[in-house]
Amino acid sequence: MPRPRTLNDDEILDRARDVFWRQGYAGTSLRDLTEATKLSAAALYNRFGDKAGLFREVLRRYADTGLSDTFLPHLASLPDPREGIAGFFAKLIVLSLSAETPSGCLLINTALDGSADPASLALVRERLGEVETFLRAQLERAKDMALLPAGVVPALAAEGLFGAVLGLRVLARLDPDPVRLHRLVEAALTPIGLSLNMEPDRQ
Repeated sequence: MPRPRTLNDDEILDRARDVFWRQGYAGTSLRDLTEATKLSAAALYNRFGDKAGLFREVLRRYADTGLSDTFLPHLASLPDPREGIAGFFAKLIVLSLSAETPSGCLLINTALDGSADPASLALVRERLGEVETFLRAQLERAKDMALLPAGVVPALAAEGLFGAVLGLRVLARLDPDPVRLHRLVEAALTPIGLSLNMEPDRQ
């Protein structure tokens, strides 16, 4: 008789992620997690410590397998930094309109919910900060290459674009209308001389 397959940590985290993503941290019970992962409470706690520890690992994996793991480095390597920014927002719109995952970004949903433990919220700030750092770096490259309108300050422009990222992901939860999402992004990009039409070839 074949032995049942043992789930690895990534599979467990993906199953737990979907529950946290749909229900939020506070709305997810231990029973929800054991049912989703098919593991006992003792087995989960043995691997991850407690619910908060499991959630932090879920957040790390979500961020690592999303934009920050391979996609941001790819965009940062493009010769034209403006294409990197446009490609980032184009990808974000696709993710925001996807019917294959729960609405919104798990990191931003967690920040808005505010019920996670302080260490998890600090992790959210750190990983979202990577997005703003990416945007600022690309704008600084573009300024050095004289590709931005006169007077654009990369650090300030990055703050504005980061605000558009947050707005886009929240709006996607409330009203995932592609026309509105495109309009929001173009309104953020236009003042610094960028457009979604600069989107590079996708990986």
